[in-house]
Amino acid sequence: MTLTLHIGRGTDRGALSVFPVWTDGTVPRTYSLSADTARLAEHDVEKVSSLVVTNPGDHPLLLLEGQLLQGGLQHRMLVRSTMVPASGSASLDVLCVEQGRWSGGREQRSTGDRAALAVRGAAAQGQGGVWSRVAGYDQQFGANPTQSFVEHARRADADVARLIDGLAPLDGQAGVVIGIGGQPVMMEVFDSPSTLRRQYRSILRAAALDALGNPAVRTPSRRAVRFADRANAVVRTPSARAGAGVTSTGADQYARVTTLDWQDRVVHLQATNVRHTLVQAPAAA
Repeated sequence: MTLTLHIGRGTDRGALSVFPVWTDGTVPRTYSLSADTARLAEHDVEKVSSLVVTNPGDHPLLLLEGQLLQGGLQHRMLVRSTMVPASGSASLDVLCVEQGRWSGGREQRSTGDRAALAVRGAAAQGQGGVWSRVAGYDQQFGANPTQSFVEHARRADADVARLIDGLAPLDGQAGVVIGIGGQPVMMEVFDSPSTLRRQYRSILRAAALDALGNPAVRTPSRRAVRFADRANAVVRTPSARAGAGVTSTGADQYARVTTLDWQDRVVHLQATNVRHTLVQAPAAA
């Protein structure tokens, strides 16, 4: 299904442009976004590309594509948004964002942070593409012993904070279009403005890390609107279970779109501009 989207005036910070998105038919949030009480862990038979999550809460738990899962045998990144049922479990498809470690405890944790847009965009090229993207930050932030994206993000934290401090969602806003270096790169839309409010800082932090290395060129509003319209028109078909929800995907020459569908609605839509230089090809290791 397509959504009715309304794109607002953008705010520019260096190479980063942020456009508010409103959508008709938003609903009150009936799921949790906090993984504090959930158990994120390695499988009994260790797997690089999969973890298991157990949600003891009374409400379903939404985990988001690109969410960083730290600890365990290595830091991971969630491949697709997943709705973990209340008092239930789900298997999580993940990709490694720390190539040089396979040791430690079995438990993972999530602070709600998301991987940078370039790293998430490289997921389409598989594990090797993600590792190449992570390695691409070595020159900017310095190499680290385990080739960890989490460590790169930590080193960039102060610069990222300066870039996005003071930005906040507007009343009723349920999504955002992100532009970097003059072109839209990503759009995220949620079913509830309260979800966007909870995720806003994490979304901007992930985008800002890539904006730091790009020229201070603003993204025009017309490009953000055109990208949103094109992405919203992409036909999506169900492709995988995602806990209690279903992942639907679609792509054309302009955008790659993924949604999490749950209880007959789109809970989370993410669209990536496949023509953006951050997305087209992984950086060389």
